[in-house]
Amino acid sequence: MTDQSRGAHSSPQDPSGSAATPKQRVLNDRYELGALIGRGGMADVWKGRDLLLGRDVAVKILRSDLARDPVFQARFRREAKAVAGLNDPSIVAVYDTGDTDVQVPGEHASLKVPFIVMEYVSGHTLKERLSGGPLPVQDAGNATLGVLAALTSSHAQSIVHRDIKPANVMITDAGAVKVMDFGIARALADSAATMTQTQAVVGTAQYLSPEQARGESVDERSDLYSAGCLLFELLTGRPPFLGDSPVSVAYQHVGEQPPVASTLNPQVTPALDAVLATALAKDREERFQSASDFSTALRQALRGEMPALTQATTVIPAESDDATRIVSAVPAGAAYAAGLPGEPAPTTGRLDTVLGDPEQDGSGFFGDASDPAHVRENSKRKGIIWAVSLVLVALIGVGGFFVWNWMKDEAEKNARVAVPTVASKTVEQASAELTAAGFTDLSQEEVFSDEVPKGQVVETDPGAGVPTLKSTRIIMKVSKGPDTVAIPKNLAGMSVEEVTAALKALGLEVNAKTQEVEGKDIERGKVVNTNPAMGKNAQVGSAVTLLVSKGEVEIPKDIKGMSEDEARTALTQLGFTVAQTSRQVDGGDTVESGKVVSTDPQPGSKQPYGTQVTLLMAKTKLEIPSTLVGQNEASVQSILKDKGFTKVTSVPKESSQPVGTVVEVSPAPGSKVTPDTEIRVFVSNAVLKLVPSVMGQDVATATQTLQAAGFVVRVNQVEVEDGAQGTVAKQSLAPNSEAKPGTEIVLDVIE
Repeated sequence: MTDQSRGAHSSPQDPSGSAATPKQRVLNDRYELGALIGRGGMADVWKGRDLLLGRDVAVKILRSDLARDPVFQARFRREAKAVAGLNDPSIVAVYDTGDTDVQVPGEHASLKVPFIVMEYVSGHTLKERLSGGPLPVQDAGNATLGVLAALTSSHAQSIVHRDIKPANVMITDAGAVKVMDFGIARALADSAATMTQTQAVVGTAQYLSPEQARGESVDERSDLYSAGCLLFELLTGRPPFLGDSPVSVAYQHVGEQPPVASTLNPQVTPALDAVLATALAKDREERFQSASDFSTALRQALRGEMPALTQATTVIPAESDDATRIVSAVPAGAAYAAGLPGEPAPTTGRLDTVLGDPEQDGSGFFGDASDPAHVRENSKRKGIIWAVSLVLVALIGVGGFFVWNWMKDEAEKNARVAVPTVASKTVEQASAELTAAGFTDLSQEEVFSDEVPKGQVVETDPGAGVPTLKSTRIIMKVSKGPDTVAIPKNLAGMSVEEVTAALKALGLEVNAKTQEVEGKDIERGKVVNTNPAMGKNAQVGSAVTLLVSKGEVEIPKDIKGMSEDEARTALTQLGFTVAQTSRQVDGGDTVESGKVVSTDPQPGSKQPYGTQVTLLMAKTKLEIPSTLVGQNEASVQSILKDKGFTKVTSVPKESSQPVGTVVEVSPAPGSKVTPDTEIRVFVSNAVLKLVPSVMGQDVATATQTLQAAGFVVRVNQVEVEDGAQGTVAKQSLAPNSEAKPGTEIVLDVIE
């Protein structure tokens, strides 16, 4: 995928059919399906959202065209079972499984198919990396080490992957390696079943082990061979073996040596050549015996050290690409019958049985020479031997002549010609060039292409430059235009009808059901975005969901002072939901009791259509009577409670008033407060005395007056210009103020 955001198991789109659409967008009441992000040979992969855990997932759903086949059902479920038991950071994790109903394309019926919920991985596959050529040696080694780490884990659980290849290995955005697609994995206990089904090899031909190609049982070392093929391709940019058909490639895996990697990439060291030679050994007994052994040797080679391999390794240059004629998987033990090189021909019997056993009678091949009878028998036997020998020589000569002529005819018949490059040419031009090159069996197949204009050749199969038998059918893949179109970026704010028309003009379908979303500054009912999003590519014919605005509405600014019923009606008419219970707050001096003070959210703010609004209502207010001060405590308490105040508190206060007399009220009498406001009543405890005024009195009279009131007197002589001598000019406590008995009062007396 161009944005490098790929779900686990997403793979190149399969043009063989359209994806079946699940009838529910939320599977198991938990997994919400998003966009279709990939198609494989066995399943469609959707990006999803785990609504319970709040994380992205990849949902792999068995293709509807395979769901009726119990073999594929079993293989799909086997993948879930195989990976679910593996817990390794190098393996894409399985979270959950289940079944769902899908709508079969072109049919009215639905079909129940299994699905797997997997880890969503953002990154790219090694296949995508290889599109730019071979990887740097260190990167190739690190990627392979990641694969071997995954195999170490799966092999420890007795699980053989059976399909290790670049398309099944992802590199995350963080650089981690993730192995995926255990779709044909088997437990080792089940591996006695061979690797063929109806004589067709399961797996990818370019990465098959020899035992897989022969249809034999597999074990961990089969995965290690495939990992060796992977490392070879990462280092050189091509698989170890090339051919014009999968069968041809499988033939080479069984009987031919791969080219030496360093001859294709000078950066490959002899140590890496040695590692590859061991990994790609035909006999599994001569390969690495475990993924950890492979990892150890590879790490040594990457450090520039020659690995200490358990097998003597000789690197042999590749021979020529001989023609192959295998038509199916080769049964175990039938290598000679299939004409595979490198296998000894089985004998049909001992030669000494045909010609006679020279030691059968204990007297030697010719018998006892001293016995005349034996001499005659010996001569007779010699004649027979010579006659038989001459016949055999003649037969060999005649057979050799016919074999030589047969080989000559076969060589001419199997002569290969490089397929001409006809990409971007018209069908007529391409057909003419292919015919001129000697190819007579031509056919066409329409494919999507984003680069090649409609009606021109995208590529051929076999590909350009591939040595191919002239009798081979050449398929010209002709462009029928792009299979994806870009969703316009300027749809926001348009009506549903306008956007629907624009998308259908591009060859896209539009889901009848829209999805409401927040749409700031976009009018209610107008399009906010699409799914897939605006600016993204969508497959021609796929359905797009329109995301329309819920709209934003302003809470009225003049709602303050309304009655509760008036406010509820106004808000409901604007599309808001009004909370059933209002909140009581202090309305201050500006809002009448029982009227709206404010709202939550605040008045004047813009909120999405349907937002819940809570009314804040002014509490009822009561006036504190102004006649409370001077009355006794019990009367004041009764008056306030009768008025409706619920919190009245008495507080003692020193005062000269009689005990129990209210001398102060807070809040002040005459103010209006809510019934639940605390009213503090200050009650005199008669502790204080009023200070008499003695100003201008003679010192004796003043002293007597103050002492009678309970105060202590101290006289201080002062000089004052005005006033009679011996009279009080000043007293330290003001007249009529209150003070405790025993308090000292200083009198300034004129000298």
